[in-house]
Amino acid sequence: MMPAVLAVALGVALVAPPLAAASALGKGDEAYARFDNEAALRLYESAAAAAPEDAEAWWRVARAHSDIGSALEATDEDAAREHYRRGEDAARRAVALDPDSANAHFFVAVCVGRLALFEGGKTKIRLSQEVKAEAERALELDPTHDGAWHVLGRWNYGIATLSWILKAFARVIYGGVPPGASVEKAAEMFEKAIEYDPKRPMHHLEYARALARLGRYEEARAELQKCLDLPRVQWDDPAHKAEAAGMLREIRGKR
Repeated sequence: MMPAVLAVALGVALVAPPLAAASALGKGDEAYARFDNEAALRLYESAAAAAPEDAEAWWRVARAHSDIGSALEATDEDAAREHYRRGEDAARRAVALDPDSANAHFFVAVCVGRLALFEGGKTKIRLSQEVKAEAERALELDPTHDGAWHVLGRWNYGIATLSWILKAFARVIYGGVPPGASVEKAAEMFEKAIEYDPKRPMHHLEYARALARLGRYEEARAELQKCLDLPRVQWDDPAHKAEAAGMLREIRGKR
């Protein structure tokens, strides 16, 4: 009797952690879908603790940290930065566990990019190079990854519109800003993001921003209206829609 009981006990011990991790991941996804990022983070961390070699759990931990950090930026920069750091750590762990995970590389790009917002010119430009490299790696692994296209759009727009002071600083430190960035390329990247997921309001908002910068106001207004008309799919879509409404007022009547 004892060996059989022991075997059953050992079997349960071996099977329970993966089952617990899968259950926590599923519940975490449910919390994420209802925009409860704090609950999602607790569940994803529980899944990662139960199955520490599961890259799927770790990149979800990174996603939750990034979203919580973004929500805190306006009120508690230190807490936001800490969430981004922890998100970066989780994303890098996911990459180490599964180098072929597009989502793992994508969330390294996201968290590093968020951290770059808090840095000065020299560090910001250095980190931007890693953001670009990680987003490009995500696209090598999954050419349909709308998030990676969006990040590259943001990268192109951000580099192309650097202030002359930062460009001068980059010339002194690096001999120039990272080459090849342009608002035109940013628009192309956002258009690709929309191609692969047209339901995300943020893609339309950023595409509109690039179009307006290029003087393509009629197209920009159409994209802003799409941003306003689409249903909410992310926790921060209300902010995206509010910004779209403001931008629409600003460019009304421009030709």
